[in-house]
Amino acid sequence: MKTHKVFASLVITVLILASIMFSALPAYAQNPLPPEDPNQSWNPPEEGGKPFMRSGLESKSATSYYPPPHPGTLPSIESACFVDESGQRQTQFGDEPFYLVVQVNSPGYFYLAEYYPLNSSLSPHWLIYQHYLNQAGSWTFGPFYPESSEPSGRHTWKMWLFNSGAWAQKITHFSYKPHYSHPTYPYSTPIPTPAPSGWGSVQVLVVGALVGTLGVTIGMLISGRRRYSG
Repeated sequence: MKTHKVFASLVITVLILASIMFSALPAYAQNPLPPEDPNQSWNPPEEGGKPFMRSGLESKSATSYYPPPHPGTLPSIESACFVDESGQRQTQFGDEPFYLVVQVNSPGYFYLAEYYPLNSSLSPHWLIYQHYLNQAGSWTFGPFYPESSEPSGRHTWKMWLFNSGAWAQKITHFSYKPHYSHPTYPYSTPIPTPAPSGWGSVQVLVVGALVGTLGVTIGMLISGRRRYSG
């Protein structure tokens, strides 16, 4: 009976220890959703989050070198426009791929959120989150494709640039009208910001410690039974 009491006490201790250790583990925060109103005065958190760029997108700088900004220069998104595959500026697209071209005056972290037409009842979502631009100048992002359920109408894209504790914002628009009723594209629905998955090193260490503790407990139980039977 004494051996069983010792075993039960150790199991309870292990469970309490596991609860305390797991509750103390750092939480992996998901990227916050952009506000419902693109004109709202809001910036993403300066720290945390997970860098994200929609699958299939690339970012390319138009120049191999751009002079660094003067000290104290505030970040600015000086211009933003949409171009087709031939590089021609467009404000209306059908089912063809297109690109976003932005001009920034400094390096920094770039964010891009898409807002659907007001009558679509669809929530805004991230296309790019915390993607680092390593120099000032012109950057091209794409190719972008309309989704299979892309609503027709005026789309709003809002951009943020963060550098040295300061933010810049810019809004641009384009209109979408499909050429065909049921097009097929590389992606079909808005892709949510992915949450980190899998176990980190801290979780592995905790589980290892718990397994070791249980092993010691079982060993003590077996040893106690042998002494008791002897």
